[in-house]
Amino acid sequence: MNREEMLKRLKAGEDPFDLSIEKWKDIVDCLEKIHSVKEFDSELEQSEEKCPLCIAFPEDCGGCPICEETGVPDCLNTPYYDFRNAKREGDLPAMLNAANQMLVLLKLLNKLRNCKNDKSKSKNKS
Repeated sequence: MNREEMLKRLKAGEDPFDLSIEKWKDIVDCLEKIHSVKEFDSELEQSEEKCPLCIAFPEDCGGCPICEETGVPDCLNTPYYDFRNAKREGDLPAMLNAANQMLVLLKLLNKLRNCKNDKSKSKNKS
């Protein structure tokens, strides 16, 4: 998914969290197919310019589900910066490891978010 497609899908009302999971799946898929960092499609990861959550919650990460769960802005307590550092160092295995960790984190946070939403809906029904 390129930036233009992501923006179009956000504008159409798709969940930015789901789009973030898709983004990291795309990154993992790419990393599993390449043999050097030079082959990595940088179009897949362009910091906040390509993060659906950063676009949906631009003001100091206010409302971002990652920020709300970790308690810090800018994905500081996530594997994201391990990914960026590995990319800068040209360490493909470390990039793949960090990308997989980021994907697992997003999936876990999404499950937690869905559980909280389900509990909230249950309370509203009673």
